[in-house]
Parts: sequence; structure tokens; C-alpha cells
Amino acid sequence: MSSKLAEISRKVRKTFLLGMFFVYMLLLCSCTDSPLDPDKPVTLTMWHVYGAQARSPMNILIDRFNQTVGKKQGIIINVTSVSSTWNIHDELVASAREEPGSEELPDLFTCYPKTLAIIGNSRVLDWKKYFSEEELQNYVPAFLEEGMMDGALYGFPFAKSTNLLYVNDTLFEPFSRETGISYADLSTLEGVFRASARYYEWSGGKSFFMYDDWMHYAILNSESLGEPFFEKENIRWDNPALLKLWRPLAKASVNGQLWLNPGYNSTVMMMGEVVCGVGSSAAVLYYNDTLTLKDNSTLPLRLTILPDPRFEGAKRLDIQRGSSLYARASTPKKEYAAAVFCKWLTSPEINFSLAVQGGYMPVQKEAFQRLKQAEYADFSHDRYKQAYKVLLSLYETSTFVSVPAFENYGELERQFGAALRDVLSSYRGTRYSGEGDPESVVRASLTQMKKRLAVPFQ
Repeated sequence: MSSKLAEISRKVRKTFLLGMFFVYMLLLCSCTDSPLDPDKPVTLTMWHVYGAQARSPMNILIDRFNQTVGKKQGIIINVTSVSSTWNIHDELVASAREEPGSEELPDLFTCYPKTLAIIGNSRVLDWKKYFSEEELQNYVPAFLEEGMMDGALYGFPFAKSTNLLYVNDTLFEPFSRETGISYADLSTLEGVFRASARYYEWSGGKSFFMYDDWMHYAILNSESLGEPFFEKENIRWDNPALLKLWRPLAKASVNGQLWLNPGYNSTVMMMGEVVCGVGSSAAVLYYNDTLTLKDNSTLPLRLTILPDPRFEGAKRLDIQRGSSLYARASTPKKEYAAAVFCKWLTSPEINFSLAVQGGYMPVQKEAFQRLKQAEYADFSHDRYKQAYKVLLSLYETSTFVSVPAFENYGELERQFGAALRDVLSSYRGTRYSGEGDPESVVRASLTQMKKRLAVPFQ
């Protein structure tokens, strides 16, 4: 990880210098009425989730901001917490509710709309106060839309991701040669489930496929088949698409063809436990070049990266992931300073640098145009080139959808994944060998899911 961070640091510095003149001019020209004083700098506390290590990609950029634009204008960004998505959600909620032992709500923080739905928008800055409509037109509309609520822009996008399918070529290629299952079969979920069944037989009982977030699987595949997954804040259990997406999942799971343990596909794949998995495009940062098996033997890890598969004939929809930047409503000086930092972070050069080093999509239209030109994309590894080839294709052909932002969504998402793993694991070993009705397990397991999730969310 240290070598990756050193490489990230080098590339961030290189890109930073190229874009600094542009950024200086952009910011200084827009700040003639600045309330800031370089001799009396204002300090903004910040919590974020971009790298729990001490020298995270985000922290590297923040240090550069403090040494340049921040120093010039009188702004210091002080990162006081770097944690995981779930931890920062809990910490922000505790701060907003002023729970005993919680810290004060920071001046800047990254989170998802589901967090804002709990803490409320009364204490959060509307970025439109400092961004003109002309400026906002430079950003990808779908990314801005996620941060909108009641006409106000509370969450500003700065790095977005989506789900991709990662295939471990080291394991897949010998399987493909002997069975005829190809990468083309992995373009649809029907093909993935057929490959899962074939691999289980070929390998002597090993799992083929996993999905990092099963709620994403349910939402995307239901809506791509034309059926909303939610009605207001409740799962539509009578949804006709739900049975279609649940049936192959249940059958493959109880037969041992899918990986149902918790964890991230990047970790599980590097252990050789599965052949392929769906996870965030940002997971590309965490893959090593080595596959370590149970007996501690190692093999080179080669990846092929593909779009997250859909059912045959379904509309192409993709999840929009990645937290946004929020600012606490405060004094005019602090709000102005927050806006200067936000404009700097999302300027084409700086945002492009942050995005391509971490598997994210940039948020400015201009930065997406840069991705189309290979000479501008200084990718550190072939897997990054693969990931951005897929991301560019999705940007041009797919519709990005956000997860719901109602108050209970975060907890429901967490419980949905846990319930799915528990319920389907409890049926594992129920083989579809012609004894009894195979559909009984499908329907019984779906009924169990409904019971598990109904109580807390009445």
C-alpha cells in the first residue's frame, strides 16, 4: 500500500503543477470581494472517507491546497477524522443529535444523502449561495442532482463511482478453455448464473461469483426491468420483477455457487475464493498483483474489468456511488472559505487527478473529455485503463441512478445484505435434484427475507 500511495503522491503533484496556474486565476478572479484575510487565516475542520491511511489521496491534495491557494487567501483545512462510510455516517448523526461523547459537527464533511436525511438540512450550507448557474452547467447533471433537496444543493459531487464486474483471469482462463464459458457469457446475469453452476461442477464445489452490496443488486435489476423496488420507504414485496431476480440468486446460493460471506470482492478474489465479483470502481485501487491461495502459494493476479451485468433485455441502469461534499452552515467567512475549497477541489485539473488515481469518475464535463484522450490519462496500471474504458462507455450509454435518501435507507441497506446472507445460507445444501418443488425454496427464502426486514421498518 505504501508504494501505491507514493505513486499517487507523485502523480498528484505532477498534475497539480500543470493545473495550478489555471486554478489560481479561476479562484483569484472570483474572490475580489473576499472576506478572508491571509494574515488571519480561517480554519475549517473536515471529516472524510477517502483513505484511512495517514497519507490518503485526499489528504495529499488538502496539504497542497493549504500550501498554495489556502495560504494565499487565508484558509486552512484541518482533517480531524478519516474513517469508513458507515463510521462517518454514525459519527455525523451522533454529532447532529449532540449525543453524549460525540464531537462537534465539522465545517466540511463527506457523506451520502441518506445521512443528510437523518441529520436534516437546517445546519447545512446550500452551495448555490456561492455557485452561479453558469458554473453549475459545467458539471455532470446526474451527479449534481443527487445532492439536491427542495431546490437547494446541499451535497456537492467531487468523485463518483459505480459498480463494475472484476474477473480474476488467473482462475477464469483455464475454466474457460475447458468449458467454453467466455467473457461474453458474463455480459448478462443469465450468463453469470450459468457460469456459476458450471464452475461449481468443474472446480469440485467452489463458488464463482459474489456481489459487494446485495441491495444494489436488487434495486438496479428491479428498476432496469421496469419495476420500482421501493414504494415510498418500503420494499415492494409484490413486485413481479423481484421474483425474477430472486429466483436465480436463491438457486445458485443454496447450491454453493455464490459467495455469501460478508466482505469485499477485492479481498475475496485476491484469496482465490471466487472467480469474479461486483464492487465499486474505486476498488481498483485495492487490488494487488498477487493471488494468495489457502496453502499460502501465490500466483500472478490478472484482471479483466467489465460492466456490472444486467438481465437480458433490461434497460441499462447503473448505480451512482461516491459521497458528496457538505459544509456546515456557519459564518460568512467560513462559508466563503468552504466554497473556495470546493471550487478548487472540483476544478478540472485537480478533480481529474483525484479521480483517476482512485477509480472514480470526475464530476466536470471537461474532465470526462480528457479521459477520452489517452495521452492525458497517466494511468499507473493496466487495470486502471480497463476500468476507465468501461466507465467512459457507461457515461455515454447508461443512465445513472442514486440510491434512495429516506431516513431509514442506510439501516435498511445494512440489514438487507445481512438478512440475504443469513437466509440463503440457511438453505444451502437444499439441492435441486428433482426431489420436491424447486420453487418452494425460492418462495420460502423470499418470505423469510420479508419477515426479517418488515419489523424494524413498519
